[in-house]
Amino acid sequence: MNGAGMREMFAGIAKKIDDADRRFRRQYEGKPIEELKPRVGAAFAAIGVNLPTSQIDDYAKAVSAREPFKWVLK
Repeated sequence: MNGAGMREMFAGIAKKIDDADRRFRRQYEGKPIEELKPRVGAAFAAIGVNLPTSQIDDYAKAVSAREPFKWVLK
């Protein structure tokens, strides 16, 4: 795969993550962290993204506090 193909692939993944984030926040923003944690993994696994526990925790904290979250794709 060439550079343009890789950029296109990452752009598609980033869009899926942004869309899932928007849907998740619309439903759960401001809720308690402990209520969010079990739902985060399932919400992102549904789009093929498996998050490590530390990222699930950090994301749940951000959503609960209505704060932005910086995604890092590796």
